[in-house]
Amino acid sequence: MKCINCGCELPEGARFCGNCGTPQTEHQQEEQQSGQQVQQRFCPHCGGANDADAVFCSICGKDMNGDGQPVVEETTSKKVPKKLIVGAVGVVAAVVVIGGVVKIVGGLGGSKSDSYITYVKDGYINQSDIEHYKKKPVEYQGRYGSTSDDGENYSAGVSYSKDGKYICYPTDVNYGDDDIEFRLNMQKVGKTEEPVKIDSSVTSYTILDNNKILYKKAGNDTLYINDKKGNKEKIASDVNYFYLDSDQKNIVWSESNGDGTINVCQQDIALKKEKKTLAKDVDSFYASSDLKYVVVQEQDTLYMVENFGEKQKIASGVEDVSYDDLDNGGIYYTKSSEETLSAEDVVEDDCADSDATIEEPDREDYKVEKIEKNDWTGKYEKVESVDEDAYNAAYEKYYDKENRDEIRDALEDYEISTPVEKLYYVKDGKETQVDATVAQMYYYTGDWKGIVYSRYNMDDVSKLKISEIDSASSIESDYYQMLSESAQTCVYTEKDKTVVLDENLATVWGVDADSKTGYGVKMQDSGSEDEDATYNLYSFSVDNNSDGKCKLISEDVAYYQELIKDGDVYYLKDTDSDGNGNLYCNDKNIDSDVKSGTLYTVPDSENILYAVDYNKSNGSATLKMYDEKKDKIIADDVYSYLPIDEKHIALLIDYSMKSYRGDLQYYLGKEELKSIDEDVSFIFGGKEIY
Repeated sequence: MKCINCGCELPEGARFCGNCGTPQTEHQQEEQQSGQQVQQRFCPHCGGANDADAVFCSICGKDMNGDGQPVVEETTSKKVPKKLIVGAVGVVAAVVVIGGVVKIVGGLGGSKSDSYITYVKDGYINQSDIEHYKKKPVEYQGRYGSTSDDGENYSAGVSYSKDGKYICYPTDVNYGDDDIEFRLNMQKVGKTEEPVKIDSSVTSYTILDNNKILYKKAGNDTLYINDKKGNKEKIASDVNYFYLDSDQKNIVWSESNGDGTINVCQQDIALKKEKKTLAKDVDSFYASSDLKYVVVQEQDTLYMVENFGEKQKIASGVEDVSYDDLDNGGIYYTKSSEETLSAEDVVEDDCADSDATIEEPDREDYKVEKIEKNDWTGKYEKVESVDEDAYNAAYEKYYDKENRDEIRDALEDYEISTPVEKLYYVKDGKETQVDATVAQMYYYTGDWKGIVYSRYNMDDVSKLKISEIDSASSIESDYYQMLSESAQTCVYTEKDKTVVLDENLATVWGVDADSKTGYGVKMQDSGSEDEDATYNLYSFSVDNNSDGKCKLISEDVAYYQELIKDGDVYYLKDTDSDGNGNLYCNDKNIDSDVKSGTLYTVPDSENILYAVDYNKSNGSATLKMYDEKKDKIIADDVYSYLPIDEKHIALLIDYSMKSYRGDLQYYLGKEELKSIDEDVSFIFGGKEIY
């Protein structure tokens, strides 16, 4: 799909343009008209909206599944996460495309490594210590990658070991036949001598807690483990993607069979035991963060492998799957109802009796005598003529009856498939049917064990009247429209209780797991959904005592949510075509001219960051912070930033879009910024304002 404002290519289902930030209202309109909803998942760290199958947040870069480092995407199945590559413990390599330049977004992790700001200057990786910012930055050996007129491509991440003693960084980054390839280096933090060369043609990697490196190499997609001395051991070849458990004791991966299917294998990370094949010739797999549960899908059938044992069938005929409760051993999924409707199920012939009396009119039956003056003789005479108005009216009735007869003939063998699905939840081998008339799963998360979904209220769907049907070809779409109008938004709570909300929401923004509160919007009017449509924002309870009542928070809000955290919902009102608007928290106005999509939770803080006065020409804005009481300016002309905490933020300001360079400065809790370096191209883990 293309952005409706700037024409930039966007991934399917994108709600905002990654280049200009414009909300994709036209795309959303198409989805609503087709009866489809883009599933969303909201990051538990920053509240940012992501694809439903996202593992790493596209806003803050953090792992949304907990402490595990799952490597995602099975190219053989549409049911698995997309557009993500493996990241390291320090910097998660969640790739987004911005204006044609591939960037990495993420947050620094670990302990000591939190104080390191790593960036690219003149094609080399530099590092500054925020705790000792007056010291000269360290430049590591080896050029990151080549430069071009389009600027540098930062598609391989920098990572630190958990103890903060080592840094892994890429050099000689280039685009291979299928993926980004680079030389991976390991060095003691702050040392400038020749680093340890881990390997070349690396495509992805993770630093383990014991400072060994798990990585995949281009060519035959071989997975290796390497110590910090450069000694490597092969794990497997033809590896698609892999999962490492949160304790870093086991690994599960998929091997391509070359025919579109995969084998799923497991081995201990110490390589002391032989690998075990968990499943053969399947389409995709997914695993819990501790690898206790591994789910594989073969066509429309799901299987569960528990504790690396034998696979057990869960269900067949599966349509959509939610793995977000998999850490608890639970899975939500839908099945097609596989039901068809006949004509008598859908259409009521309300004209049968009256049509039985209608015959084709004969003009002779509509002749009448009239007294008219003869223009030649001037005398009044009796004349016979046809009452054209009466005849035409009768023929119109006959024509309508003939059309209905054609519809009746078409309906004799008429059947349509219902778009209804059945929703199930399975755990510990027990399958529970949640609902039988599901339209869409809206939101689900592992933090809250329930699910919000939309269903059709079949008792509220009346039959189509044959008198109101234009043609047989329109029956299916007319019926689906009636189904859509009967839709209800429902909450399935942790105690196996279904609650119907008293408002049918156009979309559900998400659920705050801590406050057990959900949020969603509904159109104010019944008109078509276009760029001028306005919405009401509601909250609703999702706990076990939910009464289904929706509470109006605000009117005239933008369709898209900005942030949900700690019982607060942030949103925009009065947005312009560029996505800028007035920012509110709950029903309190915070600021104006706020750039949509820029809200970010400061790590280890209740504060949020956001951008105002966005300048599209140079991609910069004023960065501000809100502490739930007041807002303050952090810096002007900010291109990208990396927050460590509320008093430590790295800033790339006065950035030139022509030379791809700017000034790296620190915010240390005071108005005055501290200069770190000049001519900086990119901050690893930084968040760009766009």
